[in-house]
Amino acid sequence: MKKLYTLFAVALAAVAMTSCFEDPGNETFFDGNQVEFADAKLPNGLAATFVRASETQTDQTEIGLNRVSTSAANAISVNIEVDPTSTAVEGVHYTLSGNSATIASGEFVGTFPVTVLTGNIDPSESPDLILNITSATGADIAANYGSITIRIRVICPSDLAGTWVFENGNVTTIEEIGTGNYVIANLNAMGGYYNQSFTLAGNFTDNCDKLELYGSEPTNGVKWRGSGVFDPATQTITWESVTDIEYNPDYSVTSIVMTRQ
Repeated sequence: MKKLYTLFAVALAAVAMTSCFEDPGNETFFDGNQVEFADAKLPNGLAATFVRASETQTDQTEIGLNRVSTSAANAISVNIEVDPTSTAVEGVHYTLSGNSATIASGEFVGTFPVTVLTGNIDPSESPDLILNITSATGADIAANYGSITIRIRVICPSDLAGTWVFENGNVTTIEEIGTGNYVIANLNAMGGYYNQSFTLAGNFTDNCDKLELYGSEPTNGVKWRGSGVFDPATQTITWESVTDIEYNPDYSVTSIVMTRQ
């Protein structure tokens, strides 16, 4: 009898589960139709970084637009305006060819072009351009993603990729992972910090020969921080100090020199 009750309970549970899965009344779909900036979700805005090679240089960056809908039957047109709190100045840091953009019928994405006046911008400047979708035809403006900050940044030409050797004779490599962004394969090879059997990478940026360590080492979570300079004449990098702020923030290694091979 006990076995019979057990079988009955299992069968009843299976029927209940099947009913839940098959009941169309429990199905939920997004039935809205919205438009948003594609990169508005980024916590620090969209980075638009360019290498400045001449005083007349211009570059174009495309600001993405998304249709948030299950249907793309109709076109969406949006008006886009510059927020008055922007620190980027039109005609100095950027120009716009218009103030509207369209996501075509049958498409889920579109773009809005911004021309960056790279040659006008000094690498020490940090202009931010804030754009707002002020009106839309064919869709509603997404509540949280109708505004975007474009961080316009200009750097000097940079070429630090290659093989490097520390003063202690340890060899490592530097790889470019983005515009002015690099990773040292093993910063721990500098010695004096952790046991040198550990391979601990380090990310850094180069802006006109001024270097800054940032980020988190992917394997062990070490967070190297420090500033350095690159000397083109001697082909050396000198780190004034290097600290791991995650595990050993009270200790630093100073005056670390790397020479290109």
